[in-house]
Amino acid sequence: MRNVLCLVLLCVVALTSNAATPICGEPEVDVERMYRFVKRHNPDFPREIAEAYYNVGLLYGVRGDIAMCQAILETGWFRFSDGTSVTADQYNYCGLGVTSSRERGHAFSSIEEGVKAQIQHLYAYGCKNDLPKGETIVDPRFNYVKRGSAKTWEKLNGRWAASRHYSDRILQLYFQLSGSQIEFIEVEIPEEYLLSEE
Repeated sequence: MRNVLCLVLLCVVALTSNAATPICGEPEVDVERMYRFVKRHNPDFPREIAEAYYNVGLLYGVRGDIAMCQAILETGWFRFSDGTSVTADQYNYCGLGVTSSRERGHAFSSIEEGVKAQIQHLYAYGCKNDLPKGETIVDPRFNYVKRGSAKTWEKLNGRWAASRHYSDRILQLYFQLSGSQIEFIEVEIPEEYLLSEE
């Protein structure tokens, strides 16, 4: 038996047509990485937003790391420029209530409330459970969602936004956030499977 080093590419997210990425679940990326990811593209990005996505997502059992990628898409890296439908003072990071290019959508009173509204909207799509104990609805469109009708990010295509590739764009951002990891692992391969050097 001979030890051989093998290069293994581990992708955190598989972006294939058959992929199913649940909306509900625990984050796989920590707050620091979330913050640094956006900060590279927007030096003025406040860490408080990344913390809100992580913590509110944990409270609701919604993937806050992916929800932040949705917000990146909707806000242009939280710069609110280049034609985004919402403005920074609305704290509406996902375009809730924007149904045409002339509408600005809903406004919220703080970062946490805006993030919570988005997480609640995802929660409505992702499951039929009651809100966590002590929580009240801040998402003005919560009751318009057929509860549990889109349990995966892929099923938001044509629902949250008209685009059939909406979730693809979100998950591509998440793939960049989570990063591919390259690991070297040592494996033993039996001699009979190795080519002779003669």
